[in-house]
Amino acid sequence: MATVDPLTPTNQLPTDGVPIRPAATVVLLADRPHLEVLTLRRSDQLVFAPDHTVFPGGVVDQSDHDPRWRDLATCSNPQERPGLAHRVAAVRETLEEVGVMVGFDEPALLDQRRNLEQGRVQFADLLASGGLDLSQVHAISRWVTPMPGPRRYDAYFFVAPAPANAAPAADGGEAVEVAWLRPAQALQQWATGELTMITPTRSILQRLAGYQTTAQVLAAAAIGGPPELVRIGDEHTEKAYFPADPGYHQPHLKEGMGWVWLPAAPA
Repeated sequence: MATVDPLTPTNQLPTDGVPIRPAATVVLLADRPHLEVLTLRRSDQLVFAPDHTVFPGGVVDQSDHDPRWRDLATCSNPQERPGLAHRVAAVRETLEEVGVMVGFDEPALLDQRRNLEQGRVQFADLLASGGLDLSQVHAISRWVTPMPGPRRYDAYFFVAPAPANAAPAADGGEAVEVAWLRPAQALQQWATGELTMITPTRSILQRLAGYQTTAQVLAAAAIGGPPELVRIGDEHTEKAYFPADPGYHQPHLKEGMGWVWLPAAPA
């Protein structure tokens, strides 16, 4: 397969007929006191990535494209790719899956979590007075599910600071467990078989492992860098390879459709 441009629109990606659904994921950051990320374990009953440790996220819904969001939400750069709908979806899914509200300080909103998840209320209606601050929600990566497979997603990954009062709890449906982990700790637990992860999750943890604080990550993410094409080996035993890594050009590695543009932390 020819190398795909990282800016290729979803509807122009290589396909085998399985629909590719836009998706958004948030890597919540907190200094506890060392840099940690919020992870969740998916139910073993799910078709896609069952019993895997991932970050909160999900499919971009039609409601995330509601034109009202242009007035209800603020971004640091409204022209930044991907569009506003992905950021709204990332925040909405984080509220639904783990009960954490990013960019809006209103504890009463957490009481609407179940209604939102079950479609009894629209996210835009809950924030009809405005004030959703997405200025610290920064895209750092994009991954497209490879062919073949029963489900395919075009997922953008974002970083965002966790609210100081965050008390994450799994929704008991897709998410059955949540945990704060240091990036290096999560990778070690994957290496020992304690956790199961797909390559997108591991690649982001690898890149975050060099950072010390939330502020460092957010500052780097706000600036960004050129998209780095990740190369993949055995998903169960091998790390993800970045262009600067020794062994990046090993013949057994393959190019996926995964890019990370969060710069490596300074040595």
